[in-house]
Amino acid sequence: MKGDVQLLLVRVTLPVTVFVVGVILVILGGEVAQGAGIFLIGSSVLGALANAYMRLGLQSNEDREREEARRQFLEKHGRWPGRDEL
Repeated sequence: MKGDVQLLLVRVTLPVTVFVVGVILVILGGEVAQGAGIFLIGSSVLGALANAYMRLGLQSNEDREREEARRQFLEKHGRWPGRDEL
């Protein structure tokens, strides 16, 4: 449970917080602060995209492993497994 909370903090809360701070700097800041705000907004978007790509990659690996298990079942039993057989 503790790991889930930490993961949520890193995946969601951190990028959202950085994004909000960036927006505040863009709205309220001077020229340098606006530049820093744009940088923070971009960084948070890149971080969120990197997280999404990592999660998609991990999901893809799980799909491949599941497909391989089904192929092995096919070789052993001569038929494709049903939904509740694996």
